[in-house]
Amino acid sequence: MTIVLAVRDSPVARALHASGAMPPDVSVETSGPWTEGALRELEGRGLLLHNGVWDWSLAHPHAAADQDALDLTRTRLRATGAPWLSLHPGFAAAAVRFERGMQATSRVLDRDEARDRMVRTVRVVGQHLDVPVLLENLDAQASRACDHVCEPSFISDVVRASDAGFLLDLAHAQVSAARLGMSVHAYLAALPLERMREVHVSGPRWRRGGVLGDAHATLRSEDLALLDVVLHEATPWAVTLEFAGSAAALLGDVAKLATRIERI
Repeated sequence: MTIVLAVRDSPVARALHASGAMPPDVSVETSGPWTEGALRELEGRGLLLHNGVWDWSLAHPHAAADQDALDLTRTRLRATGAPWLSLHPGFAAAAVRFERGMQATSRVLDRDEARDRMVRTVRVVGQHLDVPVLLENLDAQASRACDHVCEPSFISDVVRASDAGFLLDLAHAQVSAARLGMSVHAYLAALPLERMREVHVSGPRWRRGGVLGDAHATLRSEDLALLDVVLHEATPWAVTLEFAGSAAALLGDVAKLATRIERI
């Protein structure tokens, strides 16, 4: 099986594509309203789709209709030709805002209600798409919108109950494990790795106050070591680098990941 190597959509990724510096077999994972620009600026490049819309929660009681999410997602899937759709498996509120960290703009749901709404939405969305749906583990933040949704048992329950695939974000796993007081290996062991179809990789960083945050920074040796561990457990369809730094650093991390993928 050939594993797709991809990078997150960004101005740097688009500039590398335009200049011809990005290896031609590296795909780009675009998202939400970035999709239309990706179609214009990344012509000829393989595209993945992560979240067809933004500021959207699977826990909305009418999530498929909210913000025309299902119709917009289907339009963007057709336009990109993406082979699957990946989604955030959240949130603990029906309405959310991405600005300044994920914020709940409606009441916070209890665990069972959040779980049941998310499972129902994923099933509905899956019935209307021609591609698999993957759910991603999120990074625990100091926001009530993240209640429940970063606990590995909750993630596993929603993924399995909705019969979805799993997108493992290794930086998110490290952040959530730190906030929950778990070792990252114990956290990973509690996730549905048997359903892993894609892996997001990037370097988290410690912030003031001793909080580990999702920084989309360059890969550290420990990030690559964790990737080796999970690739030993299962072979994903794609490994995607989420990086927000310089072109040279992005290409350096792409080369490191390509070497690892070639070994499989």
